[in-house]
Amino acid sequence: MRFQFGFSKEDEQVLGTILTLGNGQLGVRGEFELERSPYGTIVSGVYDYTPYFYRELVNGPRTIGMIIIIDGELINPSSQKVKEFQRELDIEKGLLRTHLEIETKNGNKILYKSTRIVHMKRKNLILLDFELKASKGGIAVVVNPIEFNTANPGFIDEIMIKHYRVDSIKETEEGVYARVKTLDNKYTLEIASSLVPSEYTSRSTFRTDNEIGEIYIVKLKPGKTYKFTKYVTVSKGAALEELKDVKRLGFEKLYEEHINSWKRIWEKVKVEIEGDKDLENALNFNIFHLIQSLPPTDKVSLPARGIHGFGYRGHIFWDTEIYALPFFIFTMPKEARRLLLYRCNNLDAAKENAKMNGYQGVQFPWESADDGREATPSEIPLDMLGRKIVRIYTGEEEHHITADIAYIVDFYYQVSGDLEFMNRCGLEIIFETARFWASRVEFEEGKGYVIKKVIGPDEYHEHVNNNFFTNLMAKHNLELAIRYFRESKNREPWKKIVEKLNIREEEVEKWEEIAKNMYIPRKIDGVFEEFDGYFELMDFEVDPFNIGEKTLPEEIRNNIGKTKLVKQADVIMAQYLLKDYFSPEEIKSNFNYYIRRTTHASSLSMPPYAIIATWIGEVKIAYEYFKRCANIDLKNVYGNTAEGFHLATAGGTWQVLVRGFCGLNVKGNKIELNPNLPEKWKYVKFRIFFKGSWIEFKISRKKVRARMLEGSRKVKISSFGKEVDLYPGKEVVIVAN
Repeated sequence: MRFQFGFSKEDEQVLGTILTLGNGQLGVRGEFELERSPYGTIVSGVYDYTPYFYRELVNGPRTIGMIIIIDGELINPSSQKVKEFQRELDIEKGLLRTHLEIETKNGNKILYKSTRIVHMKRKNLILLDFELKASKGGIAVVVNPIEFNTANPGFIDEIMIKHYRVDSIKETEEGVYARVKTLDNKYTLEIASSLVPSEYTSRSTFRTDNEIGEIYIVKLKPGKTYKFTKYVTVSKGAALEELKDVKRLGFEKLYEEHINSWKRIWEKVKVEIEGDKDLENALNFNIFHLIQSLPPTDKVSLPARGIHGFGYRGHIFWDTEIYALPFFIFTMPKEARRLLLYRCNNLDAAKENAKMNGYQGVQFPWESADDGREATPSEIPLDMLGRKIVRIYTGEEEHHITADIAYIVDFYYQVSGDLEFMNRCGLEIIFETARFWASRVEFEEGKGYVIKKVIGPDEYHEHVNNNFFTNLMAKHNLELAIRYFRESKNREPWKKIVEKLNIREEEVEKWEEIAKNMYIPRKIDGVFEEFDGYFELMDFEVDPFNIGEKTLPEEIRNNIGKTKLVKQADVIMAQYLLKDYFSPEEIKSNFNYYIRRTTHASSLSMPPYAIIATWIGEVKIAYEYFKRCANIDLKNVYGNTAEGFHLATAGGTWQVLVRGFCGLNVKGNKIELNPNLPEKWKYVKFRIFFKGSWIEFKISRKKVRARMLEGSRKVKISSFGKEVDLYPGKEVVIVAN
């Protein structure tokens, strides 16, 4: 699975995101190493205080850059005549290869080839293996720097913010070393770098205000190839010692370790779509970038734009739980658990957030960083003097994230059966989020329990009352808590958790009353109102295949909050997550109504629409949305790929395939499959984890084949109105009549 790219200065920042390599701990954007770049090394979980946005991921020192000068001429595509420049991203092996042929001003033909690795097993290691050849020979100056002039983009283009200071630097025989600290003194990073030529050549070191590095002078013979390996270690301690260890192992050994690590991952996560190779590759490309962003500890979670850039400041949203986590739950359950533990580790911060806002239980922040506190800016200035301000209400009103997290905790348990997690903190999350909603609702005569002044997933409409998605998810949250409370009476560990949290029968009875009488917006002609008063707004319909607001008339754009236009799936998102609350007719009616009023201005919108489309037989619409989702970053569909990878869409795309086209659903100890594949697809093949078992599915339009690869218990498989038992080591086939 390889992707080919060239070079252009205009597209380099977009390609920087697309060609990012990462291992969860380190992210190195894909800008070409011989060109100058403002982007350094992103270290997962390393944040610093910043104006307006509270805390943001730090753009650390640049470690991948190289400088090569031959006979006084700088070697890079911007400075010389390019004969050929090709970059290849090999997602199967986690490699970025570059092939550059240029001709200098004095007619010297230079060949440069490199292989870049961010090591999947050794989380602190970056490697760059390259070779150099000059047709006329010459004197080459090869510079290996650690660069300290990187900074984060500010809230306006004219401002850059450097979030670290250099604490110490030194030159050693092993390599060059730097220690930097974030400005808040919370994080210290050590960086060690060494360039190793394949044959002896003179070495010296240098330091300036902006960098420290090594210099090699090489007398190039005409037509001879010279090889170099660059080793970089980035860690919170002992970087020089680790550098020494990896240099002793050598590039070939480290290379094998790395590709074997990726091989083991792909055995679990790779998806096959027979009959649509391009789309298969695009989906696996998204999976690759999802995995690259997976943090190796439970202290942090997945930022909305991964470790690929600084969009949304590296903050964590509901994107992680609702869009990305289902993929990890089904394919990498241990890692999914780790992501959920981030929320567990920040329960105290969520409790403080609820208390500060006048509520009980836990209220998870709309945006969070390393400390779990609310990180959403209340306002953003648009000019240097701060005279033009954009007011941001999502942190104050977009409360559905609290129910979203409870939802995914339950979903994780239903798929994994992980009792230890529920005992540790899962149950507490479900109970404490229910307490939040019980304190958040108000009783209104004639309606029941209402939730006022919120923002739903559709962010065009602020300060609304009774957003459909929010109210229904809150109701579901309360029902989960009630169910788990009842089950706790027969489970000793759960009974102790209930006692520890001081949950009484009277409190649960109140939850039952609220859930039973939760106000759900009215339904007219089968269509649910998105929020109170929505149906009275100005109507305006759009082409379902237009994306964003550019095609809207200016008058509509300027008054979009006064129209029925929806930014992203809202009612439709509720129907996807809580399918059992609705009849098939209700789902179809709402899909047909809202798809004509949704701009899909958010990349989170198309996946739920695509899934619902498969359920109601609109396979052509589903396929078009699926194709666009899979290519959102490859084709820069939203025009903002330079800011980082759209991880929510990546996870949503996987869900479109598995839960949409293949119709996978879990109920108790049963896996249901209701395939509705595009006609051109011969079959879809993937693996999932379910309650201790690894199961491989091969699904066509009229046949489901399931094979248990690992496991010790039988699992029920249901499809085409038939149900069979799948036993360990066995295979079953279900054929439509």
